[in-house]
Amino acid sequence: MQTQVACFGEALWDIVELPGGAPSAVRYERVLGGAPANVATGLSRLGVRASLIAGLGRDSFGEALASHLRNDGVDASQLVWMARRTGVTFVSRDAKGQPSFLFYRHETADVSLTAAHITKEMARAQWALLGSSTMMTPDLRAATIQFVTHAVASKANIFFDLNVRAHLWKSAAKMRTAVAELAPHAAVIKASSDDLAALGNEVKALAFLRKSAPSAVVIVTRGEGDMTAVGPFDDVSLPAMRARCVDATGAGDAFIAGTLAVLVAHRAKPGARVWCDPRLWLRALDVGRRMGQKAVGRVGAVTGLVKLDSIRNLASMQLS
Repeated sequence: MQTQVACFGEALWDIVELPGGAPSAVRYERVLGGAPANVATGLSRLGVRASLIAGLGRDSFGEALASHLRNDGVDASQLVWMARRTGVTFVSRDAKGQPSFLFYRHETADVSLTAAHITKEMARAQWALLGSSTMMTPDLRAATIQFVTHAVASKANIFFDLNVRAHLWKSAAKMRTAVAELAPHAAVIKASSDDLAALGNEVKALAFLRKSAPSAVVIVTRGEGDMTAVGPFDDVSLPAMRARCVDATGAGDAFIAGTLAVLVAHRAKPGARVWCDPRLWLRALDVGRRMGQKAVGRVGAVTGLVKLDSIRNLASMQLS
């Protein structure tokens, strides 16, 4: 059966600091990391056929990561195996659950994709998900553009997770250039308030996105504030759901998985009648926020994404 969502980007292990214990005896646990891997896992747990295109090292960490994905039902057949180390990132959190990252990803498999690794088969899907971080080096940029080219040729709809991380870029100008290069291909652009702040401020950043991608639906999440979808329909908003935040690491990825699950379930795409129905986007925001609420309740990006039957049913329920 055809892949419904092809997720392109990085897969790695987050080495997360566990709460409790004496400072001299800090404990860590290995959990799934990498935004596309998190989204693919969330989608699969919601019953969506998702694949992951990412580089993994031929080592025990890579084998374990691939096994983790397969156990969740993610299509791992498009993973690219390399004679490089699998990437890892150490993650600690403050009292509010906000993460800080210490990256060990120099010349690791997750940042070593090139255009030569990307095949047409990888992009054959109803939706293709990608983010801006794979534009940060020349080889990764070439791989990303190749994936986008194949996705456009196969008529996949592109979901662009802005996910701009200023520390990865040599300058704000280069970051904006990368965003402007990908945005015109997108049917949907998802941005957090932090993403918009990295591009300047919300008003200017939204104007920049609308200029770069005038026909795209733009979804903005604002942490504990409202979330909004802007597009060829009456703009819609919902408040964030209250939740005790243990770990905010995967909240945005879980939100995207929920949003995409709704779009897939309702066969929504530009040009379809349902695409302009504000009820579709209210449902997408609702399912997205419920997934985000699940994600922040436990340590690890996907650890809290369990017992999803009610959310899965809501995603496919008739719009009303």
